[in-house]
Amino acid sequence: MDSQDSHWRGAASPQSHAISASATITGLGLDDEVRRLSKYRKHLRWWIISCVVFLISAPILSIMLGLNLHTRDFEYKKKPSVSFEGRTLLMQARLISADPALGTLTLDWNILGEKGVGVCYRESGVEDPVVVAKRRNLTACTDVQIFFDTNLLRSNDHIASRSNDPPTRPIFRFNATSFALNDVRGNTPMFRTELALFSTLDKQSSLIYYPFDEYSAEIFMFAQDVETNQTVGVDLDKARGIAVGFSTNVEPRTDVFVPGGMLNVLISLRRANLVRAYSIVATLAIWLITLILLLVMLTSVFFGFRQKGEVLVIPVATLFAFTQLRQSMPGAPPGFGDIVDFVGLLPCLALLSLSAALTLGAFILSDPTETPKKLSWQLIYEAFPQLDRKKPRKVLDNIERSKK
Repeated sequence: MDSQDSHWRGAASPQSHAISASATITGLGLDDEVRRLSKYRKHLRWWIISCVVFLISAPILSIMLGLNLHTRDFEYKKKPSVSFEGRTLLMQARLISADPALGTLTLDWNILGEKGVGVCYRESGVEDPVVVAKRRNLTACTDVQIFFDTNLLRSNDHIASRSNDPPTRPIFRFNATSFALNDVRGNTPMFRTELALFSTLDKQSSLIYYPFDEYSAEIFMFAQDVETNQTVGVDLDKARGIAVGFSTNVEPRTDVFVPGGMLNVLISLRRANLVRAYSIVATLAIWLITLILLLVMLTSVFFGFRQKGEVLVIPVATLFAFTQLRQSMPGAPPGFGDIVDFVGLLPCLALLSLSAALTLGAFILSDPTETPKKLSWQLIYEAFPQLDRKKPRKVLDNIERSKK
């Protein structure tokens, strides 16, 4: 009886060991599956959160940057200068456009009124004490001629000789009487000037330096009474307007002596911050795409790893996409030849052309889509084991399994 019991105990032992081993293996498999599912859920949650944050933040950030960093109206900040108490015309300058290719800066000038001693206003016909105190008469309404330094203007008249003599031909004649009477038959007191853009010694004033090119323009204006030839002051009272793609800075000249009543202003132009940022980001994106496509070509053509056919023809389409991206840069000069082209577009187009030729040539001699070798992370980890961050975890799992 004892021998029989021992026989059954001996027969049951292998089965019990098998069951316990199976349970252990099953338990380990369940643990691995639970960890894998937990990691999958965590990645899925982070993916959803990241997508929501990106979809909300990207448009808001782009809109805020566009609203706050776009080009503002140029402002003229007056600085202490030689005082002028006489009759003075109040001017408003409105910036219309700036064209570095033509070398012009277009300004519209409006005469807003007068100030100072001897100003011109019509008489008041109302006998009211408050109004009587503000009476003026038309005897002071003499015409005024406004002169401009013609050498600072862009002129199409190549025949007329130039000199540094004081200008004798006015750029505008102001009929003060018509303005004071609000005569509707009179022309609007406004005129347009096309200033010449020039370069200074400390600035890169050429389209080749786009988007880091900077330009300057100068205003020198004075006025005289037609009857007495006495100086009539000119004061830039307001300034507004935007040159698309440029930020402007207007300051009076302080390095020269300017007599009272005359206007001498220096205008500086540079590309807007958003234009510079977009050009830099676009250039970096062109280089990044080019390098990635070159790596795809090297991996498939030279080292024989399998690659999808639609990926291998991307360089051909990218050649045309890059030229369109370059044309979208605000204010970029036509054609090719600026600094952005030399450091970004042209070398990338050359590399992509070579990549497209080699990739298409590979289809003539072989079919890269049916190559048996396939590049995977497992091959990379085998070549560089130190890159496998999961290896320590795998070692610990193997140790735990061996203990159990």
